[in-house]
Amino acid sequence: CSNPSNENQSSNKTSPASKYVEYVWHSAEENFNAENLAILISKWNKIIDGYDCDMDGANILTPTEKRDNHDFTWVLKWPSVDARNSCWETWTNDYAADWDETIKGIMSYDPKNAFMFEVEVGRIPKEENTSGSFINTFYFCKYNDGNDVNTLNAYRADLAKIDSFSKNHWYVMLNPTFDTGEDGPDFVWLDLWGNDEDKNSDMSMW
Repeated sequence: CSNPSNENQSSNKTSPASKYVEYVWHSAEENFNAENLAILISKWNKIIDGYDCDMDGANILTPTEKRDNHDFTWVLKWPSVDARNSCWETWTNDYAADWDETIKGIMSYDPKNAFMFEVEVGRIPKEENTSGSFINTFYFCKYNDGNDVNTLNAYRADLAKIDSFSKNHWYVMLNPTFDTGEDGPDFVWLDLWGNDEDKNSDMSMW
């Protein structure tokens, strides 16, 4: 988002990213549909607003290709680890059991399949995306032999010189706060766009 009185001054722009983002895998059950999901989102928001949960926001990601381990992801944005832990503790103790009954037959989730990352902003969008939806792409990255964060930063510096990407494009680096295992990524590169058209144009340019 930009300061409306200084729209053309990049120094006044603020990143739309939170310090931490958490991805909670969900499975669709037999009664899952857009209408029931909308009802559950409304109920969930009322629960979260009803207790002291310091959350920056939430959204839902639906994969464009079917996944074996989840159908969609409920994304939680946090200002700090302490805020996340406090909110989850209250949820688990006071609300989780009733919520499981509320969502029964519509969707399901396992708190063990919740993965939080620390967010490092790489590019701020030129303009705020106000459409209510977005497109994103995840790259799960490992350093090649002889390369490290310094190599990565050199590449990112070159990338920052390109100013012709679409107005809503931005990217962040996601650093895992959990053990990804021997074959897991060193980091995740997340690109975001306002729509598929901008994504395809930017990818062609890149």
